[in-house]
Amino acid sequence: MVARIRDDRLLRWSAYAAAPFVWLALALFNPFLLLVPPLITLALRQAMTYGILERYEPEDEPDFF
Repeated sequence: MVARIRDDRLLRWSAYAAAPFVWLALALFNPFLLLVPPLITLALRQAMTYGILERYEPEDEPDFF
């Protein structure tokens, strides 16, 4: 199922296009959902800018496959 979704561009891009509309439709029921994701994104970005939070980028990750 996952491989089919990865290969099917139309399905993947239609999901990308539908996501904002689903988010706005849910926000009509609960306006809190409209504000929380952008605020969290802004807070994480500012925390990374000030060095409070760092991204984890493994350099030598073992290959288990």
